[in-house]
Amino acid sequence: MNRRRAFGTLLGFALSALFLALALYRVNFAEVAQAVANADYRLILASALFTLLSYVMRTLRWQRLLNPQKAIPARRLFPVLVVGFALNNVLPGRPGEIARGFALGQREALSKTLGIATVVLERVADGLTLIAILAALAFFFTLPGWGQQVETLALLIFGAAFVFMVLMLWREHWMTHQLHRVIHKLPERFSHRIANMFASFIMGLHALRSPRDAFAVAFYSLATWLCEGCSYFLVLSAFGLLIPPWQRLIGALFLMVIVNLSISIPAAPGGVGPFEAAGILALSAFGVPKDLALPAVLVSHMVQFTLITGLGFIFMARDGIKLTQAVQAVEQERAYRLYDARAPGEGAARVLVHDQIDIALPIFD
Repeated sequence: MNRRRAFGTLLGFALSALFLALALYRVNFAEVAQAVANADYRLILASALFTLLSYVMRTLRWQRLLNPQKAIPARRLFPVLVVGFALNNVLPGRPGEIARGFALGQREALSKTLGIATVVLERVADGLTLIAILAALAFFFTLPGWGQQVETLALLIFGAAFVFMVLMLWREHWMTHQLHRVIHKLPERFSHRIANMFASFIMGLHALRSPRDAFAVAFYSLATWLCEGCSYFLVLSAFGLLIPPWQRLIGALFLMVIVNLSISIPAAPGGVGPFEAAGILALSAFGVPKDLALPAVLVSHMVQFTLITGLGFIFMARDGIKLTQAVQAVEQERAYRLYDARAPGEGAARVLVHDQIDIALPIFD
């Protein structure tokens, strides 16, 4: 591990410790323990089933993104996807994203570039879907407290992101030209990374050229997060929070959005700290006291973490994959991802070199 990555890892653990301290500050642990003991664990088990169903929906979405290149049965993709998320839960730096592309390339004889590109597009689709759900809440309901400001921000972000996606699908060459004029002005270490990410995004976006495929990806993205929303709703029900069902539904969706946006912060593996702090903050908008919000958030996090990490390690054991092997594969893949820039006078193009495939992204000086 180089110094920069080591510093990033330490910073992530420090941020997790900070957020966890904020979540646990002035908490009555006796009340938390009592709430955990009195929870309805039948509903928590049902929430785990909805969490599992959300990963099935993710698999079907991934299958659809890969379908233009190769039709792969969902039963073969599901273990790869779960192992990727499991690695994100236990290793710093979210290596599961790279591991999924690497494993897909090995198992299905597909380009690792393609695998990583579809994962990048999945993250974009997830972000857009979460913001769209928040925007829908803003349209139909008025959230209490500071949730109203979040609603307004969500509407603005979703509108801008939607316009960007439409322009990318409709005027890809022109948008690439404009974006790379901006990227070219950034410091080299940042421009290389951003250009790599942008190249992966463009390659993944090519899977949405068909309106039918785009609709299918949108459908599975919405289904994924509605399943997650049901999981949060059942956890809130298990702890008897937000008694009117309609308020509990709104609270569950709001909780889901805020928590999942918060864990994009580069913290410790598994989102420990930001998950808990964001969950308490989200429920506080509905007047839920910290001592009652914390146990529900902790149990929800534990269920998701245990289910996916445990299932991922079961798949790794079944296929004879050791954690050290997975780490080595990720490190090799990171080292292999080279970025080459030709001199401005030699064609003015920056090229992503990966898996013997060149994705040429023109920059006009």
